[in-house]
Amino acid sequence: MMHFRLGLIGCGQFGMFLAQTAVQSGRARIVAVTDVDPARGAKAAAQFGARACADDAALLGQPGLDAVLIATPPAQHRDNAIRAARSGKALFLEKPMALGNAACEAINAAAAESGAPLMVGHVLRWFEPYRAIADLYRSGRLGRALHLSFWRLEHDFLGISPWKGQRAGSGGYLYEVAAHELDWLRTLLGEPEAIGTQISKRLPSPHELEDTVALQLRFADGASAHYLGGTAFPDNSHGFCLRFEHATISSDAAFDPARVRLASPAGLTLDDLAFSTVDPYRQELDAWFDSLAAGRPAPVTGTDAAATVRLIESAYRAGGW
Repeated sequence: MMHFRLGLIGCGQFGMFLAQTAVQSGRARIVAVTDVDPARGAKAAAQFGARACADDAALLGQPGLDAVLIATPPAQHRDNAIRAARSGKALFLEKPMALGNAACEAINAAAAESGAPLMVGHVLRWFEPYRAIADLYRSGRLGRALHLSFWRLEHDFLGISPWKGQRAGSGGYLYEVAAHELDWLRTLLGEPEAIGTQISKRLPSPHELEDTVALQLRFADGASAHYLGGTAFPDNSHGFCLRFEHATISSDAAFDPARVRLASPAGLTLDDLAFSTVDPYRQELDAWFDSLAAGRPAPVTGTDAAATVRLIESAYRAGGW
């Protein structure tokens, strides 16, 4: 089994979690780190026994480096990823790929020119129950999609990182939060042919993100979807109701397979959903490592991830945001 020497660009909460997961897989070690906060970078370097680098260029110049993890705020993804790609290093870029399709295309062009393998971290594809539902749908047993509805309602959104509440830093709610479900939806049904968006920002808040955002999507085969999200709701609620030709699958706790309900006149049961107990981030990184070892395209390529960014751009345009 190949072992990879990784650099970490961005030593915030999620970057550290991602790096720790990579190390715990037994397939990688962190050999160099950099962060805009030198003290935070030094602390991360001490934790991993890695070299603390002053900036991206210094990190990318470290001898023997195989790949880099990029977990900076989305507004920084374009520049971070282009520098990494031009160095020829393989890169794992956390979602969203970038803020806007133009930035995504610039990243893809840099990676294509240097031959650097690019993976984008759309981890919901590995989360249960989403992974198992997607597998069952692709098997054909659910039949055609009729209407897929998602909601992700936030109350204490700024509890993790203040930059998430700045549109210049995160891009907005659709980039920072809804990108998960919209990416998963797109992998199931393809590109929507029409999008309607309602966005509201009326209530006083310490951030710039949407109070409410509601999307209605229509697909070429007649399927439709709805997404409701935002930061002004009095509760934190995350669920779905997915209506297919042969079953309705629903949950009021989207990441808990035990809360999934399935109703099917065709005789499908919950036993037909084969839930994995492996950590989704571990699955995601293992899939990336496997692709690097085999020399094949990443599970989520830059071209794939850019399509999700285009969907988000289209949704914002439709809402006049």
